[in-house]
Amino acid sequence: MTYSERLPGTPAVPDTRNRPLLWAATPVIYTLVYPGFVDVFHYAVGEAGNRVSLGGGIVAAIMLGLMLSVPLIGFVFALRGLGVPASPAFETRARRIAYAVVAAPTMYCMVGVLQILVSSPVPDQVTWVVVWCLGILWLAAVPRDGGAAIKAPARPIPWLRVAHGVSAIVVLSYIAFHLGNHLFALVGPDAHAAVMEVGRKVYRSPIGEPILVAAMLFQTVSGSVLAWRWSSHKLDFYKTFQVASGVFLVIYILGHMNAVFVLARAYFGIPTGWDFATGSPNGLIHDWWSARLIPHYALAVFLVIGHLFSGLRVVMLAHGTETRMANRIWWVGASGGGLLSVVIMLAMCGFRI
Repeated sequence: MTYSERLPGTPAVPDTRNRPLLWAATPVIYTLVYPGFVDVFHYAVGEAGNRVSLGGGIVAAIMLGLMLSVPLIGFVFALRGLGVPASPAFETRARRIAYAVVAAPTMYCMVGVLQILVSSPVPDQVTWVVVWCLGILWLAAVPRDGGAAIKAPARPIPWLRVAHGVSAIVVLSYIAFHLGNHLFALVGPDAHAAVMEVGRKVYRSPIGEPILVAAMLFQTVSGSVLAWRWSSHKLDFYKTFQVASGVFLVIYILGHMNAVFVLARAYFGIPTGWDFATGSPNGLIHDWWSARLIPHYALAVFLVIGHLFSGLRVVMLAHGTETRMANRIWWVGASGGGLLSVVIMLAMCGFRI
């Protein structure tokens, strides 16, 4: 019996059937305004060549914090769950859409690139809202009262986990060089370009590039399968971080490869060096489109290192390492990833030593 159907003289009892949907949709609704944070950031710093005022700098810092708060909220919802009664099927779907929210910064970049490739006249912000509204509909499509038959949560596939870790060794060699290469930008773009040219002799060679691309694609496919299966479970902090960072990296890798191979090489026919990565000539901070790349890049550096240390933590625990020690190593690795992210972003935004 709903609130409107109660018998005369009985206390009013609010209809709480939609509470799970409203709670699960909260991070999605917050994500809808993510493009607004990016736009206000750009308006606060102004065009290239303009001096940023103190007020503009404060507003820009607040907007950057709000951009980063979107994936944080997605992570919190994925970790804590609904907190209200709902069917297991709805809880799983709510958890999965919370994981998707973690990838919002890199997803917004992917939307922008796809919009360019199809020459869409629709603003990126409109497309963004449509995509996430479809996510809310997908969330609402599953019963919330537990009346439907529920399948047992899917368990991860052991051999796929091993293959995912082994293929990560190939990717790790590239990531280590790539991130180290970005540190040379602290000296200047010429130093970065010189080091990159050495590395490209390997990872852009007729043998090296196909191997790297194949490893990247396998990481996205295997990682997607593992994340989908793990997301059917309520996990602890460390495992939730591993899945959330994996979801982000799947979208990041696909979007980055699309931007490099399709947008830059095939569509524009331009080199994918420092100028392409940093939105030259305006730069990441002052370019309207490229401003979205700041959280995109910053989170990618932090999360790829955090994800690697999450995998290392699993291996250490499996080989008898004390849980407290494994956790400490994870925190050291994640903290190092955060510091490296800050340094690389300073270099990409123009800081030099």
